[in-house]
Amino acid sequence: MLVLHNPTMILLGSVLYACTVGAMGLLLYPPGFNNPTVCPWEDPLLEKWSEPQTWPSGKVPQENDIVIIPTGKRVILDAPIPRLLSLTIDGVLVWGDVDNVRMETSYILVNGEFHIGSEDCKFQKKADIFLHGKSNSREVVEAFGRKFIGTTQGSKLEIHGKKKRGWTKLVATVEPGSQPLYDAKKKDMNGKPGIWVNVWSPWGMSLGFFTYTLEKSNARIRRNLVNRLKRIPEGNIVALGVYKSIGEASDRHNELYQVIEGLGGAHIRDVGENEPYVLISQIGKPESAVEGHTKGDGKSDGELEAAVTYPLGALAFKARSYSDKANGKDDVDLQMFLRDAAFPKLSLLHDVTSWQPGDEVVVASTDFDWRQYEVKTIVPCSDCGPNQIRVDGGFEHMHFGEVTYGVDERAEVGLLSRNIRIEAELQKDCYSYTDHEKYLCSLLHRDTFGGHVMVRLGSWARIEGVELYHMGQQSLLARYPIHFHLCDDVPGQYLRDNVVRDSNSRCFTIHGTNYLDASGNVCLNHLGHGVFVEDSVEQNNTVRNNLVIGTTHGTLLMTDMSNEWCPDREYCGLLASYWITHPNNVFTDNVAAGSDGSGMVLSFADRPLGPSLQRMKDKGLYEEFSTRYTKIGEFARNTMHSNRVNGLWFDSRISSGEMDNNKFIPENAILGISMYSPRVPPNPRGRPVESVLSGLTMYKNEGRNSWIRCGNIVITNSSFADSPASYVAAHTMEGTYCDVRDSIFIGETANKGKPFTYTFNDKQFHHLPKSERPHHTFDRSIAEGHPDFMISGVQFYQGPVYLHNCYFDKFENWFYNDSFIKTWGFRPMRPAAAITFHPNNHYPMIPTNGVENLKFGFCDGKHNSFKVMDGNASTPGWTEFDGTGNVMFRDYDGSLTGRKDAQIVQDRPFFTGPRCLKKPDWGLSVCPYKYFMLVVRGKTGALKGRYKGQTPVLIRRDDVPEDVYSQTGKTAHKFTLRVFKSYTVFFNSSVADAPRDVQFRPRYGLENNEVVRFAVCLPKSTTNFTIYSEYPQLHPKKNLLPLWVNNIKQLDRDKTMKAFYWDKANGYLYFKMKSPHSLTGLGQVCPGDVCLDVNIKRDDGDDEPAVCDAPVKPFNIKDRSRRVRKSRCTGPDSPEDLGAPIETDYLPLILSAPSDTCA
Repeated sequence: MLVLHNPTMILLGSVLYACTVGAMGLLLYPPGFNNPTVCPWEDPLLEKWSEPQTWPSGKVPQENDIVIIPTGKRVILDAPIPRLLSLTIDGVLVWGDVDNVRMETSYILVNGEFHIGSEDCKFQKKADIFLHGKSNSREVVEAFGRKFIGTTQGSKLEIHGKKKRGWTKLVATVEPGSQPLYDAKKKDMNGKPGIWVNVWSPWGMSLGFFTYTLEKSNARIRRNLVNRLKRIPEGNIVALGVYKSIGEASDRHNELYQVIEGLGGAHIRDVGENEPYVLISQIGKPESAVEGHTKGDGKSDGELEAAVTYPLGALAFKARSYSDKANGKDDVDLQMFLRDAAFPKLSLLHDVTSWQPGDEVVVASTDFDWRQYEVKTIVPCSDCGPNQIRVDGGFEHMHFGEVTYGVDERAEVGLLSRNIRIEAELQKDCYSYTDHEKYLCSLLHRDTFGGHVMVRLGSWARIEGVELYHMGQQSLLARYPIHFHLCDDVPGQYLRDNVVRDSNSRCFTIHGTNYLDASGNVCLNHLGHGVFVEDSVEQNNTVRNNLVIGTTHGTLLMTDMSNEWCPDREYCGLLASYWITHPNNVFTDNVAAGSDGSGMVLSFADRPLGPSLQRMKDKGLYEEFSTRYTKIGEFARNTMHSNRVNGLWFDSRISSGEMDNNKFIPENAILGISMYSPRVPPNPRGRPVESVLSGLTMYKNEGRNSWIRCGNIVITNSSFADSPASYVAAHTMEGTYCDVRDSIFIGETANKGKPFTYTFNDKQFHHLPKSERPHHTFDRSIAEGHPDFMISGVQFYQGPVYLHNCYFDKFENWFYNDSFIKTWGFRPMRPAAAITFHPNNHYPMIPTNGVENLKFGFCDGKHNSFKVMDGNASTPGWTEFDGTGNVMFRDYDGSLTGRKDAQIVQDRPFFTGPRCLKKPDWGLSVCPYKYFMLVVRGKTGALKGRYKGQTPVLIRRDDVPEDVYSQTGKTAHKFTLRVFKSYTVFFNSSVADAPRDVQFRPRYGLENNEVVRFAVCLPKSTTNFTIYSEYPQLHPKKNLLPLWVNNIKQLDRDKTMKAFYWDKANGYLYFKMKSPHSLTGLGQVCPGDVCLDVNIKRDDGDDEPAVCDAPVKPFNIKDRSRRVRKSRCTGPDSPEDLGAPIETDYLPLILSAPSDTCA
């Protein structure tokens, strides 16, 4: 409902034109105006806003009027207008081809059409829309709220700004700015208010620095200043800045004002108390002067700054004035630089001739800290090529601009200025009218009630070339900078080449909308998820070539929140620059260049969220769990860097408001792990398929580059670098897997980032002052400030995980130098290896994890570089769990170890044998044997759930009985065993009684007639067993009974696998297992998809601990394996044709830095 009150309402007289409704929405053309390619302001029947006769009252709208343009009326905005209370467009409003028109209103409700330019005739001048009001404003419309531009059914919104390239990349590194050649800041003014003045010759010689205290309006001081300024010879450079104050404005300052105005200072008379002011001028050329003045609002004492730079030949002169009255901090800088330091020239990847002086650009961080991004203003450049710009002011941080070891780590440079600007009013101080707003103020300390643009069902919108500033409302859902809200299918509509800057809530939102094109947009600084695909129903949208920087935590959803803000940390904290909740969309060529969470998150809900659930049911489109089985549409050539947690996170489910473990999980909270398993068609009965993510680039992500929950997810032709761990993959649905193909992994590149000093804070140094504790300055940045954490390309974890045709380089163990050990008595190191293992793994590893056709840019062991490394209790960040104590994977073709089908295992007798090769540097052994996983399950005795984590199951290999293997069993009882061996299984008598039922389930191995024998220790009081088996089939009710034999020899001779032997005297139940089938597919759980499960039930006997002391004779099968020998290094290998594609234009590409050859 529209709320109207006292101000005058302007209602235009109705003029009725014929209208047609086409596939693209409501199209209104007057008689005789049938060419839609003509610029919209050329319509001869448009009536001018500025002409009184356009308005029934005979007057144009006045300040604070409510303006309604009725249906059938066509108006052109042809001149500046006063501040309106609101604007409703039922007819047509066209923004005229006029410059610098600003529209101020609380909202624009579009029921008809609103045009600023067109797709074929883009608006070239400057246009500003300013949305005013606060969170309690009375100007409110149902379904839209306050401070908005909104479209209703049948309406049309066409905004087309000047065509400009949205963003590009550096092609040369930008170094931090050099020191000034001269700096007057070091001069002492004794904290007294007044004016600082410095004079230079045209070639840069300082001719004097003067300070004048003017707070008491001393006539003599003023005359001295006036005379000195007048006597400066022509051609010299004068720079002046106000420090705190020049005193009260009065006629006594008139002569001083006149002199400064003669230098080109047009605003000196406007300078008030604590207002920064600077001026640089060349004497005799006042027209070339540059002046800066920042006016305070008279209400607060916040920070204010004015700064200008003046180039002259090879030099540049800079003046800066700063005031922070609240904290008593004031400053003036008068400096001289070399021109290239003051106005750095940036060489870029693309033609940027559409970028003009005065435009602002953002240069992204290429370090771990995304807040190293820098915003600069383009200045005129006479010596720039079409791919070059100069910017005002040196850089504080290094921004990398090279392809290093085949990885593109060139900083993105985004254009922040557009000629059409939509801005929302924000109050300088945070305010609150509700408890929730009060809470937001306590968290964020600023006004977060900006404006929003909402496109609703049945309307038509195309928005391009627009800058949106201070948009979004953090206190409310559905109030985002740009929001396509429940629009269903919108082919032909788009968001292109826009800028969203300093948003209070997200970047842009796709909600219940399909087929939208969102391309070429730049987002800088926003609260909550950035690019937001909302309800897990949105499909066939194209999100392409967007750049997002500066994603910080918000409060709208639990996934937006930081753990500190969240009511239940278990279900929070999955912040993302790109929040992708449905797989069937196209995400290509995007960049996530800085988030306090992850760069990109793919996480789906099992049911539609929010209003989409009922809408999908009403349309007959609802299908539960469909997102689990839907293949990724396209996810290619995306880049993720400088994110606090992950580059890419493909895991977790989103709660639709449901119970989990007897606990209600609110909608949009995190709910457990992903259950993704793509199929065609997308349902449980469909054929399994792969979802391919290709051409990805990830670097300098502080937690890890990528975390994947395996669901037939394949990453191909991608590049990973400069992160503690580049790729970690976890297990999900049985039968699925993860695979990385044709990719590059680099430990540390030439992109060193910001040097980091590490101070040792161990307990033994607490008695020393921090300045005296051991410390070391690294020449590069360090993730999370932990230089001792292991760096790895791939961390094997759970599985099944495979690597095919991948290249690794620059994984070097780093040791502190000899002087450190002499001074402090120890020498720390930072371990690194191409392949390592998850350091906190509760889950024993799947033995079919493996590698094939690996390539390396180094020889193992040379220059302290290693291909594989296992951690241990002394490794920082490493914890001994069931998984970290059971690591292994397979070298399928010998490209890693030199031995085809070799297994890399932990170096302990339980896993190894005499034909293995010890690798001390790896902390592992390379063995010629095959392995499988045994899962032991049951519901009684020691296998009850209550005993998880208490080591209820022990197992020993009978030929090495001294090495008893145990697990806590916190997650499950899974043991990796060798084939053609015999094992004895014990139930820990110190924990609980022996179980009455137990199941043995071989998985991920035991194929091709490989056999294993088990002896299970059970109470000797048992006399009868019931046996069930899947292969061979044993089932008492079907009279398929086991063959009971009398001794081990008979059991070992049995070929049917039906034989069982109960050694009642010693308490061992013996049986064997084997499969005639083969593993034929990646991730296959059971050979031939026939799973061997033996279920044993004790029909009698006591409930008591089982104690078995007698030794068990090993299974006697001759070892025919060949011994693993040390392989010779033939490298280095080449990364050619591997990794993510690299775009080249103005820069010749060097694929890889030189690598050391192997002797």
